Amino acid sequence: MLFMDIITWDPKDHNEMWKRFEKWEYPEGIKVIGEWSDLSSCRHIVLYEVENAESYAEGMYPWLDICRFDSFPVMESGDVAKFMAEHMGYNPVV
Repeated sequence: MLFMDIITWDPKDHNEMWKRFEKWEYPEGIKVIGEWSDLSSCRHIVLYEVENAESYAEGMYPWLDICRFDSFPVMESGDVAKFMAEHMGYNPVV
């Protein structure tokens, strides 16, 4: 399943966060598609596929003492439209 995380931290933890991130390796079961750092704040965005809940937890728990995670499942917009048309009778006007 495809997820997006918006990860934030307190400015006082900025140095510790980046020190850990330099050595960080994502656990098996998480395939990172893209990562972006917000240049204006203490925020990082990750788009990834996850195989199971265990991999998801393994990737998040080591950070919970200094980071806040807003995690949510995502789908490409074209795929959402196709799903809606096939399963919910939604036919967009083009």
